[in-house]
Amino acid sequence: MPADEVDREDIKLQAVLLADSFTRTFRPASFDKPKVLCPLNNVAMLDYTIEWLASSGVEELFVFCVQHSDLVQAYVQSSTWTTAIKVTCVKDSTCTNPGDALRELDKRGLVRSDPFIMMSGDVVTNVDVREALQEHKKRHKSDSANMMTVLMKEVPHNSPLRSVSDDLIVGINSNTNQICMFESRKFKDSNVQIPSSFFDAQSNICVKSDLLDCGIDICSPDVLARFSDEFDYKDVRKQFIRNSVAEEEEGLQNKIFAHFLGSTEYAARVHDFRTYNAVSKDLIRRWCYPVVPDNLPSGYERKYAYEYSRHFVYREVKGNTVIARSTQIKNGCILGANANIEEGGRVGSSVIGNDCYLGKNVVVEGSHIWSNVQIGSNVKITQAIICDGVKIKEGAVISKGCVIGSNCIIGKGVVVKPYSRITCSLNTDEGDDGDDDWSDSEEDEDVKEDVGGGEFESEVEVVGDDGKGKLWHPVVTEEDGGSSDEEEEWGEGGGGEDWDEFVSVESQSIGFDVKSANEKKIKLQSGGGLLDDSGVSMGGGGGGEEGEWGSENDGDMFFEEAHVVGRQKGIDVVKELRDLCLEHDHNSSFQNLAIELNSFKFSQNATYEDVNCGAVLAVAERVKETLGDEGLASVAKVLGALKKELVLWTELFEKCTPRKADECGIIVGAERLVCLPGFEKFRAGGGFRFILQMLHDEDILSEEAIAVWKGRREKGEGSKEGLELFAEQSVKDFLEWLEEGDEEDDDDSEEESEEEEED
Repeated sequence: MPADEVDREDIKLQAVLLADSFTRTFRPASFDKPKVLCPLNNVAMLDYTIEWLASSGVEELFVFCVQHSDLVQAYVQSSTWTTAIKVTCVKDSTCTNPGDALRELDKRGLVRSDPFIMMSGDVVTNVDVREALQEHKKRHKSDSANMMTVLMKEVPHNSPLRSVSDDLIVGINSNTNQICMFESRKFKDSNVQIPSSFFDAQSNICVKSDLLDCGIDICSPDVLARFSDEFDYKDVRKQFIRNSVAEEEEGLQNKIFAHFLGSTEYAARVHDFRTYNAVSKDLIRRWCYPVVPDNLPSGYERKYAYEYSRHFVYREVKGNTVIARSTQIKNGCILGANANIEEGGRVGSSVIGNDCYLGKNVVVEGSHIWSNVQIGSNVKITQAIICDGVKIKEGAVISKGCVIGSNCIIGKGVVVKPYSRITCSLNTDEGDDGDDDWSDSEEDEDVKEDVGGGEFESEVEVVGDDGKGKLWHPVVTEEDGGSSDEEEEWGEGGGGEDWDEFVSVESQSIGFDVKSANEKKIKLQSGGGLLDDSGVSMGGGGGGEEGEWGSENDGDMFFEEAHVVGRQKGIDVVKELRDLCLEHDHNSSFQNLAIELNSFKFSQNATYEDVNCGAVLAVAERVKETLGDEGLASVAKVLGALKKELVLWTELFEKCTPRKADECGIIVGAERLVCLPGFEKFRAGGGFRFILQMLHDEDILSEEAIAVWKGRREKGEGSKEGLELFAEQSVKDFLEWLEEGDEEDDDDSEEESEEEEED
């Protein structure tokens, strides 16, 4: 055995962590500190990655820093990681892309272990990497060209962990797991070109579009050398991997393999604020166990400790956290150390950081409040991120998708528009040197703001007379219709003005409707064109038969069946689900039916809403058979028959509603039901309103699901018939009655709380 190989086997396992993502998707939060030091559930992202590397047997880690390198180095040196793993910060402010970073590492000759782990600093994972390491070693020993293993996981196309523009197509040799194709499809491309040599050189090829690139690679040092040889390579994925697996000439190929994560293994990158929110929720719901809020990385053990309680609520127990008795803490919350929440507040599905103060009657829903934030009374925050040191004054409203940068002040009564990003950093212009997230676009030097040491000027129309801050806007130039610059700016796709809807500040923010965007993307890729305001296709496309309910866009369902990935062309999914339900024998258990429906759902990439809708339509068919034409003329008889049938199906509805929102399929089914031939008199007699109340009274339909359905219809989402039913006065009266009941319940609970306090 050559001496060099003996030396490499004796070298401790090393890892390279890229602390910069080289994109701008985390601005303006990353103006003041790098993204890897931003808190995720009150823990710096960097700690998640170092904890995992240490637990995976890595003994020496190189953290490559470009921007804010001094902050990263100071953080690492002050942490307790140095006792578990040797951490060295490699600083080079001249690098503008991952390729430059890897060439610099090769130049310095720091990485000597074979293999070594390379990953992004914004990855959260619980993967047991030992098996992948052994497989890589075995392959590389047999052939030195086997130089890289990419960790991947199968996820649904509409997973919140995926970028909206993520259309990665991967060709895999199913016998060896060798990657033979690695292409990112553009949003308008309806197909991917595959060279014929692809099939000549490989057998048993599987082409997959449902793989999530986890941002973790196992590499041989030859990978670094290849980047030095190919000086033009900037991106690891889009250039190095793509070109390596496409190389046809024997002897020049870099063989790259995939390692697929198991069902209990979790790995995801924080690309932007939307995926940041998705990863946060996964950790709260314990999908990444043992990486959960009550099991903090070792660097936090001495200072903080969280206690897990029912409904995924975590409270910091070492600090002096004070929560008023009348404050409601709902599902999926983290309450940091020394947090103080006054009376009448409501916090749901949110993270509250350390040393935060929330005044009276503050409402925080689906948001992330970082540390040292001061929030005045009667403030409402919805699906937003509030960074360190922010002050929000009394009566302000922070709308969905907003990011309020560090130390900003939102004035009294100010309403911040949706998807606004506000900063008070002097280095705010695109391309400045004050951010960790870089793009390699050439206009950086041209657009740098000359702050000249001047004072910061706030935009009072945005933050109010007593506020501090101004809007931050991304760079978008007119070159190539904005496509190439958007690709560099956001690190994704690119391709024309329609693409603005997919690669934009909105698409990378909390609250963005991923499902609708994916449906629209599928529509575009299939050649169907976008939809106009009425929901009617502006060109192309197939669809259901004329007059069918599904011939127009229903906001609760997928677009036309032929355009949904994974569905057979021409299949009416809801109709098929209805027919399966009609075959069910009342005397048998719903367990077998649920299994059959679930199997069909997966085979056609359907949803639980589809299943519930199909079940309700099956009930409608049975009622028609039972009553006949004469019985259908009586509203009372129809309602009685529906009640009898629907109550029998309660067991199935419970099995098919893992989320409250899935119950919306029941309401959509009721909408379709009253529009079926034969039910005209039932509809004219206010039948839809009676069905809603009956479903609510029988606990088949929750008030939360009704609220979700109502929100969709208020936005104009849904079929023409569904919107007409929603506009009926009897339906409005019922919804108003529900809201009044909720207010009375809230008043009663407040009175009880006051009586308890007096006692």
